[in-house]
Amino acid sequence: MVQLGWESYLVLATLIAGLVVMAGDWVGPDFVFALMVGFLTACRVITVKESTEGFSQNGVLTVVILFVVAEGIGQTGGMEKALNLLLGKATSPFWAITRMFIPVAITSAFLNNTPIVALLIPIMIAWGRRNRISPKKLLIPLSYAAVFGGTLTQIGTSTNFVISSLQEKRYTQLKRPGDAKFGMFDITPYGIVYCIGGFLFTVIASHWLLPSDETKRHSDLLLVARVPPESPVANNTVREAGLKGMERLFLVAVERQGRVTHAVGPQYLLEPEDLLYFCGELEQAHFYSKAFSLELLTNEAISGSKRANFQGEKHPSALENGSCGSVEDSTLIMQASVRKGADIIGKTLDQIDFRKRFDVAVLGLKRGETHQPGPLSEMVVNANDVLVLLGDNEEVLQKPEVKAVFKDVEKLDEALEKEYLTGMKVTNRFKGVGKTVYDAGLRGINGLTLLAIDRQSGEHLKFIEDDTVVELGDTLWFAGGVQGVHFLLKISGLEHSQAPQVSKLRADILYRQLVKASVASESPLVGNTVREAHFRNKYDAVVLAIHRQGERLSMDVRDVKLRAGDVLLLDTGSNFGHRYRNDAAFSLISGVPESSPVKKSRMWVALFLGAAMIATQIVSSSIGGTELINLFTAGILTSGLMLLTRCLSADQARNSIDWRVYTTIAFAIAFSTCMEKSKLARAIADIFIKISESIGGMRASYVAIYIATALLSELVSNNAAAAIMYPIAADLGDALGVVPTRMSVVVMLGASAGFTLPYSYQTNLMVYAAGDYRFMEFAKFGLPCQCFMIITVILIFLLDNRIWVAVGLGFALMLVVLGWHLVWEFVPASIRSKFSPGRKEKTEKIEQ
Repeated sequence: MVQLGWESYLVLATLIAGLVVMAGDWVGPDFVFALMVGFLTACRVITVKESTEGFSQNGVLTVVILFVVAEGIGQTGGMEKALNLLLGKATSPFWAITRMFIPVAITSAFLNNTPIVALLIPIMIAWGRRNRISPKKLLIPLSYAAVFGGTLTQIGTSTNFVISSLQEKRYTQLKRPGDAKFGMFDITPYGIVYCIGGFLFTVIASHWLLPSDETKRHSDLLLVARVPPESPVANNTVREAGLKGMERLFLVAVERQGRVTHAVGPQYLLEPEDLLYFCGELEQAHFYSKAFSLELLTNEAISGSKRANFQGEKHPSALENGSCGSVEDSTLIMQASVRKGADIIGKTLDQIDFRKRFDVAVLGLKRGETHQPGPLSEMVVNANDVLVLLGDNEEVLQKPEVKAVFKDVEKLDEALEKEYLTGMKVTNRFKGVGKTVYDAGLRGINGLTLLAIDRQSGEHLKFIEDDTVVELGDTLWFAGGVQGVHFLLKISGLEHSQAPQVSKLRADILYRQLVKASVASESPLVGNTVREAHFRNKYDAVVLAIHRQGERLSMDVRDVKLRAGDVLLLDTGSNFGHRYRNDAAFSLISGVPESSPVKKSRMWVALFLGAAMIATQIVSSSIGGTELINLFTAGILTSGLMLLTRCLSADQARNSIDWRVYTTIAFAIAFSTCMEKSKLARAIADIFIKISESIGGMRASYVAIYIATALLSELVSNNAAAAIMYPIAADLGDALGVVPTRMSVVVMLGASAGFTLPYSYQTNLMVYAAGDYRFMEFAKFGLPCQCFMIITVILIFLLDNRIWVAVGLGFALMLVVLGWHLVWEFVPASIRSKFSPGRKEKTEKIEQ
């Protein structure tokens, strides 16, 4: 038994404290490890030299340089192009996940998974809707595909590099150079079986365990708007007014003189002072209310509207309804759920004085997944109802009354982002030509609304429904935020209406980005149109879109007379802000991060260079002990060639590096040294040895280490889990006579197994936010996955000495599952629906 000194107990106490801080997500793991190492260095557990060794480790530096390689491929659109070619068309969630999972996993084996997921989130949302599949069925599998793909090679994830670096350091110091080397494909056979297991669980369990709806907390809200006499909606039918076929917003009822009509057809004639009841998303209600000059009302304004209608009083619009009656003027827009047992339950919204008690007004209400009938002000509050509230300031959030009555309080101000109108021309390269706007994937794009279409023939389509057909030469007008505009600029086959002007910019495409510039009050631009101001010639910038508070602008930005306060969205050089920061024309200039245009002309160059780098490592692995070229060296040469061939700029290369990962890994290596020098790692390994011997020896030790690492990775970052568990696993492996590479593989698999919690892996957190999943929706899928992968790992190491047999069995099982579903597709829909009646309606819709 290892004798522990004071150093061991100090390291253990430091470890426990660090785990608590990281699990609570109070401080990032980079700072936590830095503080832990700094403290232990001050206590003389390790030397200063040992505490900084990680920063010069070959594997750690390789992680840094691979960020640049991935950015070079991403900047040219190569990654997006390759994956889009493989996605194609899917007829069901099973085939959609299959088409997505396999190429994403393969890509993630060679590129960092974080940029892959960031790039694909908007693509998968649009692609899913184009194939009539809920994005909620695709985004968690997207994260899992990237995670499982990262287990296929040494460069699949930074965690693998942490472990391979630790192995190299440990066995070099022990004078065992043969055990120090971890090859690029040493993990591959184990990773293939592990990845196949993850794929099979994902495609099979997704049918039952993943939600199929896209319901957000701030969607399916009941919202009310008044028709002012000057609104273009007044005295028109619902269809003529454009209220039929709105995107993610539905007109469910009209109230006139106190009488509510629910059956509102396309020919229903709207009159001034009508109250329109909408069900849908807050962002869309805000958007369409501005588009049609409607007034969104709070519960108080609704009551005032009724008094005005019946008594002939002056109409109290939302804008006049106190300080928090307007969406436009409110400092705070928030959403909250009613707590069980709250004293407002059982009362109507009219009976509760929200303004006096909470200093807010109610704008919308949601209850479950159903549309709520009846006037908003007369709705009786139930437990768990979701209310959208308008407030004067953020102090409202701290009120004891608000905390006592409401839970899950969420600010929604960012949802109502500045709106820009953007025109995109359909070229012959767009795959949606001849398809409906829905099938072309132009509906439901996050942050964008398709507002109108200008035909090449001169016809202007103001009201766009799902079955409107996209034609060659159409100009599609979208309204949305800055990120939505940037997404449109990357869609292949769509060309911005200002593209001819953009092509004349003097700024090199390598150094261009989107910039927001506010027109100053004394600006010489005020009163002139963009065309009259000769904007491009004067500023070497093209105005892509204009935002004006509270007003919808005309389609062609070149003909808009500029006013003070207008926000211009520009395509220009990245130095625009520096050049014009003191110019009287602009009051505020800010660049849009990560908005550089795609360098499509360099796509094949970037893909070739990335493939060549990977090929050097494949050749090195195939020729045995001789290393053709070190991956770090290959990465430097590849990134250098990408810079020389203008695949990306130097600033983009610098900004692509996640220095937090670099710092975390470097300090994590130092902390692992602390665990080894203090003999804490060996003491914990002895415990695992006893457990393993009592269960079944070597293979039991693999499973025990995997489970311990996987559980730890749910609580802290995967790099942190790897650094903590590796020295324990290595000591255990040495004591049992296990090949060092084998124990490294076990820790690599376990450290990537952050499936249950959305916070346990960076890509999980990204899709959690993008898909607006609830916590339990994530855990409901992740926990069974974690259990399934433990069984997979047991099977992998039962066939440890015959791992290629396990690979063959994995592929065979995968082919059986795919074959079964392929056969099932040929079964008539009428028979399939009997086995899954809940999907009958959806199946018929898809087939139509």
